Amino acid sequence: MIDSHLHLVTAEMIGDISARCEKNHPGFGKSLVENAHHLINDKFIEYLSSISIEDFAKRWITEMDENGIDKAVFFPISERPEQMAKFVAFSPERFIGYAYLGDPLLPDAASNLKRQVEELGMKGLKLYPCLQLFNAYDEAVFPVYEMAQSLGIPITFHMGITHAPVSDYRYTNPIDLQLPLKLFPKLNFIIAHFGAGFFREVCLLGFHSHNLYVDSSGTNNWREYTPEQMELKDVFKRTIEIFGASKVLFGTDTVLKNDTGYRTAIMKEQKEIIHSVCKTKAEAEMILTQNALELFE
Repeated sequence: MIDSHLHLVTAEMIGDISARCEKNHPGFGKSLVENAHHLINDKFIEYLSSISIEDFAKRWITEMDENGIDKAVFFPISERPEQMAKFVAFSPERFIGYAYLGDPLLPDAASNLKRQVEELGMKGLKLYPCLQLFNAYDEAVFPVYEMAQSLGIPITFHMGITHAPVSDYRYTNPIDLQLPLKLFPKLNFIIAHFGAGFFREVCLLGFHSHNLYVDSSGTNNWREYTPEQMELKDVFKRTIEIFGASKVLFGTDTVLKNDTGYRTAIMKEQKEIIHSVCKTKAEAEMILTQNALELFE
């Protein structure tokens, strides 16, 4: 089984994201700490500061073994490619690392991506339009898409309502990907968390989009804030009906903290749903394993 959505978080990365939030909107750095205390707090930062990359990797391996995860895809939360490369190097047969661009609109962003892929072995790119403050259809980011397409790596987008209170929802609508999906037909786009509240828009993108994948990661608690609450089973079912099992990826959105481990409950819930809604065992294996292998190997 392959978890296609995990996060490598380091103390330095947390410092980067706090500084970026403060730069984007003065006062947001403080707001991040005050309002996301359940996610980022002093004990968590102290833990990350005290553990080496190697020991952190060992802990991840233990958690994966205990939960039957054979391989895992790790996203950084800021541009620390050397840290990610060092982490992946500990277990390259099981860890798959993603690149990150501090600002995908910069003139050197495409060449930066190329370096992270060709020199450091990254297998994909994670973009956060709502945190990096750009529209996915902005032509200024097209060179990054062109580079990813030429390198043969996918781009995972975090769209939707999470990351509050520092998320800027002006940039988070999946419909923004409609034009790039057409202009870069050989580039595989992945939308995380079923669109996190923009599930309708994700479904609409299924119309004539052959290069779009959807991942299931996280608690999917965005369903509590939509006009009509859908059962997670129905979200999976509708996604498979529109995109096909070959375009769905399993993920948990796990972050290992000082006091929490792998999101076993999410994994078990989703695994049960996947087997219940898929018509064949082969379809379930696509979502749990095969699709990720084809994208990242």
